[in-house]
Amino acid sequence: MRKKIIFSVIALLVLTVLACSFNFSSANISEAKLAKDPEGSQPTTTFAQDEAFYCVVQLANAPDDTHVKAVWTVIEAENTDPNLVINETKIDSGDGQIHFDLTNDKLWPAGKYKVDLYLNDKLDRTLEFQVEAAVAAVAEVEPTVALEPTAEPTATPEPEPTPEPTAEPTEEATVEPTEAATAEPTVNAAGDVLQLPTEEATEESKYEPLPFKEEPYVHPSKAFTFALPESFEGIRGDKTSVAFGNDRSVVTVEFLNTKKPFTSKEMDSFINEVVKLVMDNYEATDHKVLEQKTTDNDDIFVAVSYESENGDGDADFIFTQRDEIVFLIYFITVDYEEMEPTWQKIIESYEVDEKAALAAAPAAAPTPKPTQPPAPAGPSIPAGKGMLTYSNRTDVDFVIDVIGPTNTSQVVPPGQTKEFILDPGHYTINAHSAGGKYYVPSYEFDIAAGQLLRDGVQ
Repeated sequence: MRKKIIFSVIALLVLTVLACSFNFSSANISEAKLAKDPEGSQPTTTFAQDEAFYCVVQLANAPDDTHVKAVWTVIEAENTDPNLVINETKIDSGDGQIHFDLTNDKLWPAGKYKVDLYLNDKLDRTLEFQVEAAVAAVAEVEPTVALEPTAEPTATPEPEPTPEPTAEPTEEATVEPTEAATAEPTVNAAGDVLQLPTEEATEESKYEPLPFKEEPYVHPSKAFTFALPESFEGIRGDKTSVAFGNDRSVVTVEFLNTKKPFTSKEMDSFINEVVKLVMDNYEATDHKVLEQKTTDNDDIFVAVSYESENGDGDADFIFTQRDEIVFLIYFITVDYEEMEPTWQKIIESYEVDEKAALAAAPAAAPTPKPTQPPAPAGPSIPAGKGMLTYSNRTDVDFVIDVIGPTNTSQVVPPGQTKEFILDPGHYTINAHSAGGKYYVPSYEFDIAAGQLLRDGVQ
């Protein structure tokens, strides 16, 4: 786990992605889960040997020709070659819910499995699950076999009084299956490290929270506050963000003014960009979203696992939208099981104040930069043409590709604005840094003769 954080992730996104007002149409998988039914109403990560597998996928911002492919693989199971691909299915769909299913005429071998989900032929995420051997079914077979040769003794008077003295044990016996049945659905809490039933989790919580400072940390803007472990050191901070941690774990809080409340699609796109950018920042070689859900207070929780040359780990993200302010708190660690009690205490103490955040990060005034023509006069647009101006509000060069009736491309240096003279029509913009490390998902716009668009938005 690297202690150093290179830049403020959320600040970079507001400068690049939000500059385009999220007016793009990049398809994304907003949620994916394994379930015992095609509707996804019975989510699970554990199947019986005689059950069908269902993978339920929610597509967002997706054109009708979006390709989603599911590749089912046996990672390790009884009498089966490791990493054996057993099925591959592709579905073309637009926005909405789709599902993949896999059945077997025989029993599934007990062991570990996974399904890889590809979006437009690019791996989006991997969901792992397991098939458990039917231990209970074997236990039932033994008394069934014993009943055949002992059919006559069973009819003797001796077994008849048995129900009376076992009346009390029968009531007690019903308690154990109830507890076991209750434990089963609670598997899979906040990722792949809390896969314990609720009651066992209480007994197995051998780790205690780290010692905390007596007073919670309060950001200078007063926009947020949270309890801070004594051993966590300051890593970075500015007027809208802060990060604390050690060489194994980091907690970061940031907020931004989005100028208007996000729609659900915009929030899904924003979440995807934030998670990807954070994982790239931590030099993760691979990451997968384990869970994404909306909490009772309308926050959005995302659990992620990742792999990197500096060690594998886990990350939790919590997005909170208050009008045009979006708060983000995330926790990254290579010791999730040990640090989970500490993280929970931080979450319980976490509070936000959107009014203070709004005062610290007001919406940018629509005044032109010095490099732009004076606002009253405006740029000169040739007759019969339209003009697009694109402002680079980041600290790296951005390549802007405009595709349509007029195909053109320019490099926009940091803090500068470039003009694109275009024929009227429908266009697509691709914007990315040199080398492609940072990018804005492509989006579309229309321009008419004599029309001026700034960043593709009127």
